[in-house]
Amino acid sequence: MRTSFPNDREQARRWAQDLLTRADWAVLDTETTGLGSTAEVVQIAIVGADGTTVLDTLVRPIGLIPPDAVAVHGITNAMVDGAPSYPDVHPTLQAVLSGRLVVCYNAAFDRRILRQSALRNQTPELAARWECAMEQYSRYVGQWSPRYGHYTWQPLPRRPEYRSERHQAIVDCLATLDVIRKMAAG
Repeated sequence: MRTSFPNDREQARRWAQDLLTRADWAVLDTETTGLGSTAEVVQIAIVGADGTTVLDTLVRPIGLIPPDAVAVHGITNAMVDGAPSYPDVHPTLQAVLSGRLVVCYNAAFDRRILRQSALRNQTPELAARWECAMEQYSRYVGQWSPRYGHYTWQPLPRRPEYRSERHQAIVDCLATLDVIRKMAAG
């Protein structure tokens, strides 16, 4: 543990408390065709600061969903066959996120996936401000990694009713909101 841990934990707690006093943010999560540089979004969910579902949709990618990705989230090519394409969803995403801070559990990943999907579909990148709940929660937990020189990233904690064999974007949004509330409570 680092000697600055109590201060870092307090800063993470204040970050969460500040969020909960505002309404200008939302939690976003995606499910994807994979993890690499050609991966695309196949599901997007957004939950408002109050926990209401703002968006929960499948997205039809240009490419196929590989079996290893299906094994993680359970979203099949047949399921997205009739879903809207990313260019169809993009205007709604932009409108919903306009003026809001976007909070994700691993914001760098979700932001990259949405950027890749936009580029692949020749649509503009989302204009949004991004913050990472995973980085804040890692500071809150305080498990230092000397190897990486930062706090160890923590898996997203899920209540029993959120646990399933598959990842779903809406469930991960709600679990992220729970983490923010937990940090705020101290």
